Amino acid sequence: MFLRQFLALFLIAFSSTVLADSVDINLRDNSAQVQYNASMGRDTLGRSELHAGFLYTSSNNSLFDFGLLVQDELAGAPGVTVGVGLKGLIAKTKLNNARAVALGGLVRFAPFTDTRFGISGLIYMSPNIVTFGDADRYTETGLKLDYEVIPQAIAYIGYRKIKLGLTIPPDEILDEGVNIGVKISF
Repeated sequence: MFLRQFLALFLIAFSSTVLADSVDINLRDNSAQVQYNASMGRDTLGRSELHAGFLYTSSNNSLFDFGLLVQDELAGAPGVTVGVGLKGLIAKTKLNNARAVALGGLVRFAPFTDTRFGISGLIYMSPNIVTFGDADRYTETGLKLDYEVIPQAIAYIGYRKIKLGLTIPPDEILDEGVNIGVKISF
């Protein structure tokens, strides 16, 4: 029932946006993740983007997430982009299920000499008050080195750690490790 509500909200949100979309696919030996991003446009407050994604691991862990991210270049710091966002998620492991609303953000730096290369980091956290099911917190961290091969395709190597703090310890790591990926815009 809860998944149907999330899916309905997702479809309503994406039905009105068709500006600039992208698909981000990353893989490692034990997991695969697909993210779909839809641009909501750009205004004086920055660039808004809706996203939805799915992560699956070989140990039968899965994570469905969707959210909103607003980002823009940092004034007075050329090459630095910052963003803040919100996402809802549903996570399933072998023995546990969790739902959460996470707040987070990202920072990306592109050197002055070559804006095709960049390094970015992200963090999303959900404390006990907005984490439900078998978990009492959610944490996602990541670091990524990317290179714009052509204007519509970015290749990257990254590291990610997604962790559920369970109500009955020990905590469970949904996914952790180095991945390679590509983000294609259309």
